[in-house]
Amino acid sequence: MTSARAVAMFYLLVFVTVSFFPNHTWASKSQAAIEKDEVMEHCKFNIRKGVHWPFEPSQACCQVVTRSVNLLAICNAFTAADLAQISLQRWAAITRWCGNALHEGDNCAGYIVHF
Repeated sequence: MTSARAVAMFYLLVFVTVSFFPNHTWASKSQAAIEKDEVMEHCKFNIRKGVHWPFEPSQACCQVVTRSVNLLAICNAFTAADLAQISLQRWAAITRWCGNALHEGDNCAGYIVHF
């Protein structure tokens, strides 16, 4: 009886301890990766290589750009697969157009920004 009570208390303790950890503790994305995914979704028609370049970005694209605190972190979050699809020169131009520009001389995933 005592050992059953001890086992029950152990499982209760484990349950309570685990329930205090938020789900994102184990499998979270960085803020830059989340913002990068938003850029890839909302700015895709403006930054994709090899297609007509509609220069004026959508409102959703500019919202992602203007609320970002660290555009260089987004640059660093671009994967090799992303870089094969997008133009970093266009990405830099979009940041400028939206009013939260990368700075001249910034290294954005290997592209040196110049205006």
